[in-house]
Amino acid sequence: MTLRLSLAKNDPLQTTFSCPERAIHYTSDTVTRNEPFCKATTTVRKNVVGESLHVGIIEWPANPNDRPAVVVGSRTIEMTKTGLYTSPEKFQGIHGEWYEWQIREYRAQLVPLKVARSQASIATFVTTLRQALFRRKESAALLISPEAAHILDDIVVTFIYFESLWRERERARSRSWDSGYAAGATL
Repeated sequence: MTLRLSLAKNDPLQTTFSCPERAIHYTSDTVTRNEPFCKATTTVRKNVVGESLHVGIIEWPANPNDRPAVVVGSRTIEMTKTGLYTSPEKFQGIHGEWYEWQIREYRAQLVPLKVARSQASIATFVTTLRQALFRRKESAALLISPEAAHILDDIVVTFIYFESLWRERERARSRSWDSGYAAGATL
């Protein structure tokens, strides 16, 4: 059965991932810093039987050309960009297997990288929009297949990293398109 980690807010940097049926509960908290080399730090914790355990940390650099540092447990995860113009990034899991986060149909999806590239995702981020009377309600969840349960901590931390970078790239692309359009409109 697929594990559904629902996000309290559709902001991976500042939210709670929860699955009440299985008593799984992660939190992400991002704190902005005024340090020369670090813009912000995202801390990920897991609540297990009422005890909050440190799962991972992401150090977001002040220089946008530098790569964020991603740590899960005591392991530094090297996120490797695999696309030239696209956003896929791969990493090595806790047991030595390789995985790649990709964007397919505007959704973050995690696929295992084996000798023959697999196209079956083991984790997918989904959002739904519901119209309720006079309000729009958006919900978000990370769907994880049963065979990926052994790397759940890796999935949650690397998802926060990957989705946050992808959203920032999309915002930057949108801003550059808007400014280009506005500049073109004044001719």
